[in-house]
Amino acid sequence: MEDKLQVSDVFQAKKRIKDYVKVTPLVRAENLEKLFDGAEIWLKLENMQYTGAFKLRGVSNKMLTTQKEELQKGVTAASSGNHAQAVSYMAQQLGVKATIVMPENAPKAKIKGAKGYGAEVVFAGFTGQDRDEKCAELIKEHGYCLVHSHMDPAVIIGHGTVAIEALEQMDGDMDELIVPCGAGSLASGASFAIKGVNPDIKVTAVEPKEVPLFTEALKANKALTVKMGQTIADGLRISKAEEINFEMIRDNVDKVVAVDEKSIEEALKLVGLKEKILAEPSACVGIAALLENKIDTSKGRRICIVITGGNVDASLYAQLINNVK
Repeated sequence: MEDKLQVSDVFQAKKRIKDYVKVTPLVRAENLEKLFDGAEIWLKLENMQYTGAFKLRGVSNKMLTTQKEELQKGVTAASSGNHAQAVSYMAQQLGVKATIVMPENAPKAKIKGAKGYGAEVVFAGFTGQDRDEKCAELIKEHGYCLVHSHMDPAVIIGHGTVAIEALEQMDGDMDELIVPCGAGSLASGASFAIKGVNPDIKVTAVEPKEVPLFTEALKANKALTVKMGQTIADGLRISKAEEINFEMIRDNVDKVVAVDEKSIEEALKLVGLKEKILAEPSACVGIAALLENKIDTSKGRRICIVITGGNVDASLYAQLINNVK
């Protein structure tokens, strides 16, 4: 599939989605920089995107490239959170029905977000398989159009626009791009886009040690399924790697690193208290990688970290910030 995609597709997507997606701020994290070795650290704030996360980029590209006749039947998606809100938002913008399938333990803030955009929310079990089976049932019964969260090339290419946007904001002067990695659609799209513009820019994907999906997939050199542990980075709790994401990450990401729970929690606190940025745990794994000395932060380097979202339950956020056990 990847050989059929071109970096020009990312630039076309960027133009296509511009009326539905915000150009998010890129800020220099000067307080965080003091903790490291002299590198410039820049944060790409997708938590300030419409719907509060980067997911809108891929979803808008997918839905804007889908035939109107298909969309009018309604759309469905399986998601525990940010993808759900993005699909709900775009459905509202385009005037079509959205039915979102969520796990029974989905974060309250993300359920409320999807419903707030007018979507119907249906609950199905706790696993990705449960949600996928329910989506298939809805598609068979109603003819809905599926907006998949990470397997669809249009979604992956749309996500790649965040990398191009950040590179433009840095005037092309970037040494390393760091992205959180769950199912791998952002890592796939962002690395493909960056390498297509400048192969010398390093791309690092970061995942929780409790769900080392692509760490293990790359070791085995194949897409696989891993056992999931418990992680506060709920948006990165994906146990199965799909072939398209595995191949794109294998071919374009320079390294995948895994970080522990304490580092993710500390990263969230640092971002919130030092940089005054509200970020969900999944969005903070890139900074956790810096805390674990897994990124070269030597003087002169310009590092961009994508802060992927800010949709977090207030009670959980307060607990993490205050380090209440």
